Amino acid sequence: MIKRLFKYSLLLQGILFLCPTINAQQVIVSDAAEFNLAVAGTVDINADLINNSPNALLLGTFAFSGNTEHEIGGTAPIEFNNLSINNSAGIRLSTDIMVTGNLDLIAGTVNLLNSNVTIGSNASLSGSFSPNVMLIADGSGQLKREIAGSGTYLFPVGDTSNLTDYSPVSLTFSSGTFTNAVVGVNLKNEKHPENTSVNDYLNKYWTLSGSGLSDFSCTATFTYSNEDIVGSESNLWGAKWDGNQWTVLNQAAMNTFSGTINSFSDFTAGEKKVLSVEDELLPDDVKITVEGNNIIIRSDAVKLERAEIYNLSGQLIYSKDLSQNTVNELNFNARPNYYIVKVYSDKQTISKKIFKN
Repeated sequence: MIKRLFKYSLLLQGILFLCPTINAQQVIVSDAAEFNLAVAGTVDINADLINNSPNALLLGTFAFSGNTEHEIGGTAPIEFNNLSINNSAGIRLSTDIMVTGNLDLIAGTVNLLNSNVTIGSNASLSGSFSPNVMLIADGSGQLKREIAGSGTYLFPVGDTSNLTDYSPVSLTFSSGTFTNAVVGVNLKNEKHPENTSVNDYLNKYWTLSGSGLSDFSCTATFTYSNEDIVGSESNLWGAKWDGNQWTVLNQAAMNTFSGTINSFSDFTAGEKKVLSVEDELLPDDVKITVEGNNIIIRSDAVKLERAEIYNLSGQLIYSKDLSQNTVNELNFNARPNYYIVKVYSDKQTISKKIFKN
């Protein structure tokens, strides 16, 4: 039944076939065991939608309109068939939602906060995306997409930290095995905590996670604004942080960087000489190893000049001028952790990430 609460609220229970207009301050779905709302046409909602039913299924098209921010929330998630956002003040979420038909962003933003938006494998996503029309994903909530197979999937996300910034991610899968596959994206408007670049880097990083995917190859493209750039964009290289080390992707240009990946983690951009710290990038005639409290630098033909050690926040914590001996020992009595060792020669700078026990 439909029960009017005062002048401004509607309490909805059971199985409903609703006329295409709701003009209330708040629409509340009760805690019925199951709630199905079937609509012929479009229901225009200029109100909060609060769902307390554990199995809420809203069929038809629900369009949030107006110029006052509204909430989609409650104690339980909501599954929409079609969802349209045409509210210049935006929508905020306090519950998870899923869209199985079409998610159409016409005007305004959807602020995920700590909730997730999932777009089904057969659903479409449309809108003229911009800083004013996007999904804000700088909290713990993610924009998730079910991945049906090879193809391109857009994640029109952005943030409102410091300024409103549209920073989408595009994933193009060329191969893989997809079993109930889902990929989620959110982002932070700050320097990645493991990025030790000093002069050139992005004040932004994206976190991608996935499930139900294996043996896949994917081209990931990340877009950022000029305000995200510290230093010179021409010195930026995309990079992937796997929790232990960086993998360098393609060079950044024209507010994007990309790369081919086969796993998900954190992504940002910075100085290649800092991010390229894998052992195989070291020349054969210079070796950097850790032996107890000593860092041993061995060289044959390279003329070494100086060594510096940085923590993963980019702070210089040790430096020493090197001799021309074949072996230089640096007594580095520091707590167990990862560090970046930079060795300067007369021709180049060599970097390596080390772990001191």
